[in-house]
Amino acid sequence: MKINPISNPNILKSYQATRSVTEKNKASGGRDQVSFSQEALNFSKALSDAREMLEARTPVEQQHISNIASAVRDGSYRVSSEDIAAKILESVKGRV
Repeated sequence: MKINPISNPNILKSYQATRSVTEKNKASGGRDQVSFSQEALNFSKALSDAREMLEARTPVEQQHISNIASAVRDGSYRVSSEDIAAKILESVKGRV
């Protein structure tokens, strides 16, 4: 079996150029850096604040949620069909 030599000199030049860039990166510490724009930082902060506000509950709200969760677990939570229908109609009216 015969292996032909590399006939395209550009391939070798490309490899050597890549190799020298890689060696320079290793010599400079090899660490990547990321920077965020002020707009991205502001958005991240606003999103975090909104999430905290949604998760914050008063003691009365926490007790109400706990009561509903207990009722759902033990099977005693019931909602009348009239209440369900009224909420569906309210949501449909709001979209029109």
